[in-house]
Amino acid sequence: MTAICYELVISAREEEKETLASLLNDLGEFSFVEGAVDCDLEFDHEELRNVDHYSLHAQGTPVILYSEDQAHLTKIESELRVLCQEQLGREPETILRPIADQNWRESWRASFKPVDVRNVFVILPPWEKLSDFSHQHKIVIDPGMAFGTGQHETTKLCLELLLEVPQCRRVFDVGTGSGILAIAALKMGAQYVFGCDIDPESVGIAVENATKNNAAAIQFVSTPIAQISESNFDLVFANIQAKPLRGIMDEIVKRTSASGRILFSGVLESELSDFCAFLETKGLRVDQRRVMGHWSGILCTKV
Repeated sequence: MTAICYELVISAREEEKETLASLLNDLGEFSFVEGAVDCDLEFDHEELRNVDHYSLHAQGTPVILYSEDQAHLTKIESELRVLCQEQLGREPETILRPIADQNWRESWRASFKPVDVRNVFVILPPWEKLSDFSHQHKIVIDPGMAFGTGQHETTKLCLELLLEVPQCRRVFDVGTGSGILAIAALKMGAQYVFGCDIDPESVGIAVENATKNNAAAIQFVSTPIAQISESNFDLVFANIQAKPLRGIMDEIVKRTSASGRILFSGVLESELSDFCAFLETKGLRVDQRRVMGHWSGILCTKV
């Protein structure tokens, strides 16, 4: 007999999702779908050819937790209401309901859809068929606890801006997460790609993803950037929120070659002007600024 599974759906405004995810982490919840496509959405691969599938479907969707333990989700729902009232000034809209005749993992898995990036990259979960897609670069990412499945605006912004950068020889991915950006850089022709993350679990996931994508040559380490001796990179990724970015900016700039490029994301649109002014004080010229949802991507040159 199949166990009854439950889902807790938490409706959140787009600008509240990062806070909501942080509150769930405080409650000990790390496996949930944040801002992913509705599980019941009909999806046609042909959409990827002419339509921005992400913009149509992946924004404004809820945060979802799955569990076979209804009492646990009820407890999370109650505690989250209190925390949201304190942090956001209001209680979230929530729905706790059973999922009939299906395993919650299948529902969670169904939330991850292919993501197209300008018909050059397509980010695929491992259950999709590569032959269904005609993109030049296909990256298979297994959704896990590491950040970076292509579903989030910041990851897609980085990939879009990567297409604006001439081919780079040495690439550094700071806070690599799932390794998706490092893998993309290697597929774009980089000769040497190095990624770091302070989370050892993320590094393990990045290594697995690189292997699946014939990118095992990428070197990943679980080390803070201040302890890394590598330098002279002509392209650096930093898909990290603005506050921690400011704290490691000197380390990032120091490891970037003269006239090297740095690609930032994870900066809220509301922070964009101040952050760009901060970058200029670090000897960086802002070449491009791009906004998606409430997030921004910034392409800089070290001058």
